Amino acid sequence: MKKINKLIQKVIHSKYIGYIIIFILSSIIIAPIFSMDLTQNNEAKLHMARILSIDSVIKDSIFPPIIDYSHMNGFGYALNLFYGPLTTYIPIILLNILGTSGLALKVFTFFTVLLSGITMYKFIFAVTKRKSMATIGAIIYISAPYKLSNIFSRNAVGEYTAFIFIPLVFEGLYNIINNKKNCYLFCIGIIGLILSHTISTVYTAIFAFLYLLLNIEKLKYLKVWKSIIINTLVAIVVCMFYIVPLLEHMHVGGYSIYDKSIMHTEPQEVFTTTIGFSDLFASEFGNQEIRFSIGIMTLILTLLGIFTYKKIKKEYKNIYLSFLFIAIITIVMSSKIFPWFIMPSFMGVIQFAWRNLGFFSFFISLVCAINAVTFAEKVVNKEWIKDTLLFAVIISICVFCSLGVMRDWKFGDLNNEKTFDKNLTENERIYPYSINREYLPIKALDNIDYMIKRENKSYVIEGRANIIGEEKNKLQDELYVENVTEGTVIELPYIYYLGYEINVIYDLDKENDNTEISNNEITKQLDTFESNNGFLSIRLDSCDSAKITVEYKGTTLEKVGYIISAVGIIVLAIFIYIERRKGLLYENQE
Repeated sequence: MKKINKLIQKVIHSKYIGYIIIFILSSIIIAPIFSMDLTQNNEAKLHMARILSIDSVIKDSIFPPIIDYSHMNGFGYALNLFYGPLTTYIPIILLNILGTSGLALKVFTFFTVLLSGITMYKFIFAVTKRKSMATIGAIIYISAPYKLSNIFSRNAVGEYTAFIFIPLVFEGLYNIINNKKNCYLFCIGIIGLILSHTISTVYTAIFAFLYLLLNIEKLKYLKVWKSIIINTLVAIVVCMFYIVPLLEHMHVGGYSIYDKSIMHTEPQEVFTTTIGFSDLFASEFGNQEIRFSIGIMTLILTLLGIFTYKKIKKEYKNIYLSFLFIAIITIVMSSKIFPWFIMPSFMGVIQFAWRNLGFFSFFISLVCAINAVTFAEKVVNKEWIKDTLLFAVIISICVFCSLGVMRDWKFGDLNNEKTFDKNLTENERIYPYSINREYLPIKALDNIDYMIKRENKSYVIEGRANIIGEEKNKLQDELYVENVTEGTVIELPYIYYLGYEINVIYDLDKENDNTEISNNEITKQLDTFESNNGFLSIRLDSCDSAKITVEYKGTTLEKVGYIISAVGIIVLAIFIYIERRKGLLYENQE
């Protein structure tokens, strides 16, 4: 018995035991996904298509790599404009190593779970300086039933990727308001969130603001505000390559992703997705598509607070209470008692009220970790019993998680994923209904049948002109017209997005087979606008003949955004260096 006790104590107090347990549990959690055929999940197919399509765009040297040229019947679709690019570019790297988009997405998912555990571990350890607390909190965080639903049922890649960065944001914020080192983690967390998932970014900002309000006495120092502002500004500058195109298309308007009725982002509609309190206590081993249960171990460890509250150490009692309060708020926001009807419209971006359960799992993880260790230390006197109890808690969480993912073992035909890749990369015109359509202009979404039946060529939709030749190649097009009347409108074979550069050379020498320019040439860059069908359109002047060239190059502002981001990365590196130097000086002074 003594040998077993010594072994348990050795394991519990090992330097790297927390990371080892997180790695093992992450492997257990993710194991079922490697047996799944992801082509049977519509959301997974979207992400696989993004990975494959943008990989092809990059290999064709199209910059910026935002619009895919195969989807939407070959008329170009902004697959990489409205969704966090972090969830595209890293899987693309894995795709080129592993060979298939399905396997790339599965491995990427494993790393998101692993890194979520590590960032949570480091956050709780930074607060408590206790490895046992950090380990318990981390494994509760990564094994939350709602998170398992995100992975296996919803395949919400952006959302579960954001789980990596939420702990970084709050660790950085905790360090800022408590005058500790590594405040730059706040900046890195913001960058990761912005580039992963917009909804998670918005709601992390809301809960971070609430956390600051709960610690308002610490906001009287100018240094705190200065650090928060600088970190936020640096993060925004780094992300400008992604933010600028979003804001440009939002300013132009008319895109489905920004339409509240299409996206169901009115607070009144969010209310219809609230859950009952009974759902929170349902079995986490049931067959529900989305697991709203908070989990047996989470419930038990939360209730331990009744016995441990007075014994919690003063140095982390404040954050304990703050996180417990916010955790309760997230539960209320998921329920029917929350007044969604009077909430500001921007809060409707969450779409589903039960998404708040993801934030609940974050805030309650720290509470559970502190409760578990405090109970073991203050209620149990003998050291070996305390260590055994903590070891039992860790094993129990792992066991319950293992049982929870057993229902997710679905042995699909993995050859379907290879076939999916082959068909997508070889097909020049992919059917509109094979993928999501919320990135379309509203006019294009309303005219899907037109898109399906439309030929892959330019149309004269107003005025008169003869199109005597056209050669389209992916996101480039070249056409020749003659006998053009004033104000003629040509609808080009591309869905309307900003960034297409269109030049026209009027009055070509037709005797030279449209390849040499006569002395009467007039070159002009044309403005674009959206047709009633949601397609890219141009208006021509009167002329005998003209050559029109079309190429997607991105807008000037997009290019400026990339330059700003490049500068921002340099600024970030300098900022981190300075912050780390301050941290070393702080340690030496201590």
